[in-house]
Amino acid sequence: MSSFLRNLYRQGRAYLSTALFYIFRIFPLQNKIVITTFRGKKYGDNSQYILEKLHEIDPKIRIIWQTDTKFHYALPPYVKAIPFYSAFQKSYHMATAKVWVDTHRIEAHIRKRKGQLFIETWHGGLGIKKIQQDVANISQSQWQLQEIKNTCKLADIFISNSKHLTDIYRKAFHYNGKIWRCGYPKNDILIQKNPGIYQKIRHFFHLNSSEKIFLYAPTFRDTPNKNLFDIDWTQIKQVLDESWGGSWTIFVRWHPSMTNDMNSIDQKYRDIVQNVTCYPDMQELLLSADAFLSDYSSGIFDGALRKIPCFTYAPDYEKYKEEHGVYYELSSLPFPFAENFSQLLHNLRQSKNSFDQSAWQAFTQRTELYESGHASQDIAKLIHDFMQGNTQKLNQIQSD
Repeated sequence: MSSFLRNLYRQGRAYLSTALFYIFRIFPLQNKIVITTFRGKKYGDNSQYILEKLHEIDPKIRIIWQTDTKFHYALPPYVKAIPFYSAFQKSYHMATAKVWVDTHRIEAHIRKRKGQLFIETWHGGLGIKKIQQDVANISQSQWQLQEIKNTCKLADIFISNSKHLTDIYRKAFHYNGKIWRCGYPKNDILIQKNPGIYQKIRHFFHLNSSEKIFLYAPTFRDTPNKNLFDIDWTQIKQVLDESWGGSWTIFVRWHPSMTNDMNSIDQKYRDIVQNVTCYPDMQELLLSADAFLSDYSSGIFDGALRKIPCFTYAPDYEKYKEEHGVYYELSSLPFPFAENFSQLLHNLRQSKNSFDQSAWQAFTQRTELYESGHASQDIAKLIHDFMQGNTQKLNQIQSD
C-alpha cells in the first residue's frame, strides 16, 4: 500500500472512529477495562500483570484486550479480545469502559469522556535507547506527533520505576501531568523471585533441571542488519562450559519484527542455540536465566534485578548513537560492554560468572530506581477503587 493510500485509510478510519465514539456516549460507563500491549501485537509486558492481578481482586470486572489480528497468541479465558483496528468494536468499548491501560502511544483520534481513567504504563523502564521526541536525527511524522500529544492530553497518570524514566517522560513526551513512581508491574515477578519458574522453563524446553541458561535478547533496529547478530555461539558456549563451569544452553529471543530476518542464523547454530522468541513471557525467561546478554534493550536492567551476570554487546554502537541516540554511554553502565566479538569473549572470561553488586547499587542510586515487587497489586487496587467510585488514592498521588 502506498503512503498516500495508507494516510487516506488512516484518516478515514479516524473520522469514523471519532464519530462512533461520540455516538456511543449515550451508553453509561461500565466496570470494564480496555487494555493492550504494543498495539495488540502480543500479550505481555506491564498490561499482562496488571490485568491478571485485577482479575484476582475482582473476577467480575470485564477485561477487554485489543489485539492485532495479524499476530496470534493466547489470552486468559476471562479476557475478551477485540481487533485493535476495528473502528466499531474499539470505539464502543473505549467509549463505555471506566478504565484504559496502554503501554504505547494512544491514536490521535481517540477521545475520552468524563469519568474515565487512562493509565499510561509505557514499557521501557531504565531504557538505554532514546524514545519519542528525544530520538536523534529522526524526524517524527505528523501522525506520530499527534499521537504523542493526544497521549499526554488524555493520560491521567504515567507509571514510572525511576527518576530517570520520569525525566524522560517530561522531556520526550512533553508531559506535565501526574507520574506515579510505583515500580513496573512486569518486574514484580523478578523481585519476588518465584523459584518454580526456574524449573518451569527447563521443563518447557526439555532441559535437565541442572542446566544453566545463557539468554541473548537484542533490541530492534530500524534497518535490520543480520550481521550484527551473527555471533559465534560455538565459541561462547566453549567459554561458558570451560571458564564458568557446568553445562550451558543458549537461548536467543529475537524482537518479533526481526524473526523472519534471522532464519539463517537460527539454522546455522541450531545444534547449539534454542530460539525462544515464541515463548510468551520475557520476564519468565529472565527469571530462569543464569546470565543475560543484550545491546540497547531495557531488559538488561530487568536482568540485573536478579543479580545475574549481565553483558552488553553492540558492534554498531557509534553509528547507533549518531542515528538514534542513547541515554547512557554503554561503558558507564554496571555491565561489561563490548563493541566487537573479541571483547565479548574477553568480558565473559574475565567475569567468571559474577555480578558487580557495588556498581549496580551505585547505578540504582544515581537513577533513583524504585521497584517494590507489588506494583501490579498497587495499580490494580487503584483501578478497582476507581471503578467503585473511590478516587482517594488517585487524588493522593503527587506529580513526581
